[in-house]
Amino acid sequence: MKPNLPPLDQLQPELEGRVLRFEELTGQLTVEDFDAVAERLLRKLDRDNVAIDTRFERRKRPSWPSANTNLLTFYRSEVQRVPVMDREEELRFCMGLEFLWRRLKKARKAAGFNKCEIERYPDGSDPNCRTCPPGRERICFGCSPASLPDGVRGRLRSRHQEFEAARNEVIERNLHIVFRLLERYRGVGVPMEDMIQEANYSLFKAVENFDFTRGVRFKTYAAYWVNQAFLNAIYNQSRTVRVPAYIQKAMKKINDAASGVGPSLDDVEAISRESGVPVDLVQTAITGNRFTLSLDKSLDDEDGGKMVDLVPADAGDPDADTHDSHRLSSHLDDAVRMLSQREQMVLRLRFGLDGEDAHTLAEVGDRLQISLERVRQIQKGAIDKIRKSEKYRLLEQYN
Repeated sequence: MKPNLPPLDQLQPELEGRVLRFEELTGQLTVEDFDAVAERLLRKLDRDNVAIDTRFERRKRPSWPSANTNLLTFYRSEVQRVPVMDREEELRFCMGLEFLWRRLKKARKAAGFNKCEIERYPDGSDPNCRTCPPGRERICFGCSPASLPDGVRGRLRSRHQEFEAARNEVIERNLHIVFRLLERYRGVGVPMEDMIQEANYSLFKAVENFDFTRGVRFKTYAAYWVNQAFLNAIYNQSRTVRVPAYIQKAMKKINDAASGVGPSLDDVEAISRESGVPVDLVQTAITGNRFTLSLDKSLDDEDGGKMVDLVPADAGDPDADTHDSHRLSSHLDDAVRMLSQREQMVLRLRFGLDGEDAHTLAEVGDRLQISLERVRQIQKGAIDKIRKSEKYRLLEQYN
């Protein structure tokens, strides 16, 4: 249930210089008028220098693990200490996180960050974050130009720490989803630890892309990302000599369609019609997946050789995906070239299709001398055109 808290106006006399609990903050937010209330709260909290207390409770640990405790068992027990949210708690948490994200961006803007830096979502994935370049500290730790006054830099760090703590709490309260869905993927040839690591990272992406205003529960949205992480781990790690992921995905569609065209996979055109996979990709997938042999299988020769002896020594070359990448680039280029010149320019700048870094909406708008909203409209229209075209059937095999 929503906590019974007084409106912030009634708390106002006591707010100056104090710490507001995260639960008190989220108690003031509603979906219906979130933008208006959030803007009002931002002004009040920043004016009175109010910090947000983002410490959260954990269940007591029954006992400390013994020296013989399996690491995965210990990790699961730690996840079980984290409270699980119901629908209302989940919504409040996501609104609170969005509020703290807006507060962090406001602090970045006040500190002089450029548009790209202001919009950069913190992920903490850079291992060298704490090694700051001269005169400038990395924004993923909430730092700012060294020339700023200490007070400004301190507030910026506080805003980042508040956001990161709330973001991590949302993720930790959904780690139970990883273990629940993991049961479906036992015995797939990928270590469970690797599967969990991929799934945990996917939750960061789920948080970044989630929109609470759409009415979907976060745990439902997160489950989609976790399942995709599991499937990608299986596609990429379950074979010693890897078949490209897009071939494996195409083969799954082909096998699903086989019931409609009979057990034989010889009628390539019929399979293509039934599965929606292009004819050339059907042929490639069937050829590449017709046989799966153990590398330990004997060659039946006098020397007792095995299949593994026939695999070239450089089979693990990091460039093994080069052909996949070139194929995708070719299909993508064909799809983009059917667009208008302006649509092509927007997509190439936004997603770095010409080998450059991807640009933000604001940067593309500055480059083309159009508004940010106009860039968004052109981008959406261009992507919709591609999705409705025949060329999208080729591109979706790489999803």
